[in-house]
Amino acid sequence: MKLPALTLLLLTTALIAQDQTTVYKGARVWPGGGAPIDNAVLVIAHGKVLQLGGPDTQVPDDAVIIDVSGKSITPGLIDAAWNGLAPSDQNEQGSESTPALHALDSVDARSNGFLKARRMGVTAVHVMPGTMNVIGGLSAVVKTFALDPTAMVVRDEAALRIALGAEPSSGNRAIRGGSVDSIYYRRPTTRMGVIWEVRRGFYDAQDYLTQTIEGGKPQPNRDLDVLGRVLQGKLAIITTARSEQDLRTALRLGREFGYTPVIDEAQEAHFVIDELAAAKVWVMCSAPSADRLAGSAGQDGAEPRFSTLPALAEKGIPFVITTGTNPLALDLVREATFAVRFGIPAEKALDAITSDAATLLGVADRIGKLATGKDADLVIWSAEPFDPASQPLFVIIDGNQAPTSR
Repeated sequence: MKLPALTLLLLTTALIAQDQTTVYKGARVWPGGGAPIDNAVLVIAHGKVLQLGGPDTQVPDDAVIIDVSGKSITPGLIDAAWNGLAPSDQNEQGSESTPALHALDSVDARSNGFLKARRMGVTAVHVMPGTMNVIGGLSAVVKTFALDPTAMVVRDEAALRIALGAEPSSGNRAIRGGSVDSIYYRRPTTRMGVIWEVRRGFYDAQDYLTQTIEGGKPQPNRDLDVLGRVLQGKLAIITTARSEQDLRTALRLGREFGYTPVIDEAQEAHFVIDELAAAKVWVMCSAPSADRLAGSAGQDGAEPRFSTLPALAEKGIPFVITTGTNPLALDLVREATFAVRFGIPAEKALDAITSDAATLLGVADRIGKLATGKDADLVIWSAEPFDPASQPLFVIIDGNQAPTSR
């Protein structure tokens, strides 16, 4: 059964969501991690990609064939540093160090943040604790829609987030006499204090691991368990650092405690480009369109440059593009469009919000590419994905058309 292009615009959610085999023909498909395929044939069924090939690809006789000629298809976009949680839910500030807390516990499947993300083609996000705590807690990778909200989780405990710079000490007040009537009469109050909180946490974790290895029975401590997993190489660590001094500190802490950090935000990466290359780190580039930092992130004094992404690419430093913490950020696809304007090849820019993001987050076995066996997460665009006029016509997650309006 073949449906013409105009019929595509009238498809109901029920049609796409059925467990039958669906074939999209005629579009230019950007598979992620490879060159675009013109006049492609994409076959999906039961929430998975069955096949992707050229125009001569054979399809099942009973498949529903949808003509999408003149359109583009990409994998569902992945925002590797998404800031769509309600601000009040991003940190538990009863303590400056909360390694064992889970950002997943703050996720509301019906939130406007998810709706806004998937409306512009984002099918999965990396949910992290906020940046007001030194050690914020554990992140998770979730889909932006599922018929059953419990099925949204792609990976729990994806990484531990720590934050350097001015934000974790912002609002804290030193005790210099008088009455203490707020939890914010506490340390840290300076960058030095922030870095000491990181060191103290890992020193305590080293002692905790030593006792365990030597046969001792330390008092169970979930926070130290999490930090110990970082030291043992069992858990990734993401360090939010924007200014040159904080970027250097992030690399220094990694060398000191034997882990390789993922560098988040990194607005002044251009100052430490050789050091980043030597450390073989991934960089999560926040809002490349922004020429300044706004909100609480602006306290770090970092100055973004449009040349940062090309500099990372020239040095062979792996990077992803994110919306991050900057309230000036555009939609994820628009941020990648700016990267193309700055000289990043279109295929590389797409990888930075699909396949490379999935690799970084440890979920490439399921998402990030349109390939046999992967989740059927895809976006049908009205034009080329980085055309400023292009819009998502349909966002499909696990083979189901995801709602893009209330």
